[in-house]
Amino acid sequence: MTTLDADRAGYRRDLRRWRNRSRRVKLARVVLPVAMVGLLATVGGQVAWRSFTAGDRRPAESRAQIRMVTPRFYGQSSDGRPFIITARSAVRDENDLKRVFLDAPTLTLGVGSPAPTRSTADRGVYREDTLKLQLYGNVRMDDGAGYRFASDEALVDTRNGNTTGETELQGEGPTGQVQSNAYSVYDKGDRIIFRGGVKTRIDRKTGETVPQDGAAPE
Repeated sequence: MTTLDADRAGYRRDLRRWRNRSRRVKLARVVLPVAMVGLLATVGGQVAWRSFTAGDRRPAESRAQIRMVTPRFYGQSSDGRPFIITARSAVRDENDLKRVFLDAPTLTLGVGSPAPTRSTADRGVYREDTLKLQLYGNVRMDDGAGYRFASDEALVDTRNGNTTGETELQGEGPTGQVQSNAYSVYDKGDRIIFRGGVKTRIDRKTGETVPQDGAAPE
């Protein structure tokens, strides 16, 4: 092969490459604009759809949980006895701000008196509108005069100091020991009524056990 033939062969190869590249460039000039238009249409459609649906969606309400550490709630009963409720921590109900969940609550009724009554529990729920305290789990009550009671639940009305419970109660004091399935405490603790299994009333002033509703003392 002469030099001239080699030059012609090289020219033909270059020409073929140029023609192939030219076809690709022409194809790209057609395809790329179409692809860009399609992409812009897709993006525009998504933006329009989000704008349309956003009007129907309400922003989610963000409610920060109201948590208190070592809270204290003060008040006074109807007979003038001040009380205080303390706890390790407390959380307000998001749907009812007058309702407070307590961790390890302690109620002291008759603060400053010679013999205040104290009630403790694992958990509690205090309503600031009704001034009622519901105690749950390992409820312990001490009247400050030698009487101690244990139960699983207790409802204390701090307005009058009355305490009621519909669970088993065990108690001990100067007049002995007692056990019942339910109980009620009235008159600043001077009158205690036991119900269910043991229906008695203990007169703490005389130390005598008085039958109630015809039930024999136990």
